[in-house]
Amino acid sequence: MTDISSAKPTGDLASGHTVRRYDQELAKLRGIILEMGERVVEQTQAAVFALVDREDSHAFRVLDREPQIDFLSLDADEEVFRVIVRRQPTAVDLRIVLALSKIADDVERAGDKAVRIARQALELKEFSTDSGCLSDSLKEALRQLDEKACCMFERSIQAVAGFDVAFALGIFEDEPDLYQASNKARKLLGEQDREGLTPRQTVCLLTCAHALERIGNHAANIAEQVIYVALGQDVRYRNREILIETLRHRGY
Repeated sequence: MTDISSAKPTGDLASGHTVRRYDQELAKLRGIILEMGERVVEQTQAAVFALVDREDSHAFRVLDREPQIDFLSLDADEEVFRVIVRRQPTAVDLRIVLALSKIADDVERAGDKAVRIARQALELKEFSTDSGCLSDSLKEALRQLDEKACCMFERSIQAVAGFDVAFALGIFEDEPDLYQASNKARKLLGEQDREGLTPRQTVCLLTCAHALERIGNHAANIAEQVIYVALGQDVRYRNREILIETLRHRGY
């Protein structure tokens, strides 16, 4: 296995592919992914707003807009297929196409998590009573988790835009804060005093907290693919701390 510390970048992939004839196809594929990512962030924020502020209209809007991300995902799959059939890429070219395909899959799955939150928000509202409102501390914990997950995901999409290793490492560095925010929300839900929440309502909220954490996980998956494209190294199972230290030392 090649040492990450000695890996060489594949080139300035943001400004142009190493083989010029692929530029247009890759730009189109990456554009689809970037649009998907923007929509996922919007969907997640709307879903959490519906959950915390009990705004049904935002939840229904998330559900209504779900097909837009699904259709973009299909477009991305079709574009990957076209590039492979037309260009029959090998080596670096194939690596980029396959990485973008995996990134598109993670973006689509993150969108599914936003929909899950919206559905749980509606279910929570259905079984809510005046005494079952969320406490201020729980609302704040969910907002903080939402902010961390969306920030990581938005940065992962920015990393894709330029295959930026520094952005990818920043996402890895944010992972401990993501888990801390997730654990805080779970701890509040596990306390004896649940502000009158029923067991079903508690399950809904735990499901939402887990979905937000998973959105952050998808961001980290995307960051791994960005590094794979930029440096030619599969870092999925590397120790995060060592990886960050090594690449930061190299100037990323």
